[in-house]
Amino acid sequence: MATTSSSCTAVSGSSSVIGPETLRRNRVLSSKLYFDVPLTKVPVIYSSSYDIAFFGIEKLHPFDSSKWGRICQFLIKDGVLDKTRIVEPLEASKDDLLV
Repeated sequence: MATTSSSCTAVSGSSSVIGPETLRRNRVLSSKLYFDVPLTKVPVIYSSSYDIAFFGIEKLHPFDSSKWGRICQFLIKDGVLDKTRIVEPLEASKDDLLV
C-alpha cells in the first residue's frame, strides 16, 4: 500500500497551513540574492572572493585561481569596463540555499 505525504508548514499562533509552493515562493521573495541591476551597470558579475590565494600554493596548482581578477583589472585598465559598473553578488544565506 503506497502512501503519500504532503509537506505543509503551520504558521505559529494561527490555524492556517502554508503549502510547499507558497513556502518556496516566500523564500524566493525574501531572498536578498535577487535584485534589480540598474541600467548604469553592465552585465558583469565579479567579486574579489573569486580569486583564490593560499600562501602562494595556488601557483603550484594547474588551474589559474586568480584569472578572473586579472581579467577584470585588464578590462578596467584598458577602459573597456568601468569599475563602478560591476555588479558584486551577495553571499547566499541558508534560506537562500533552500529555495
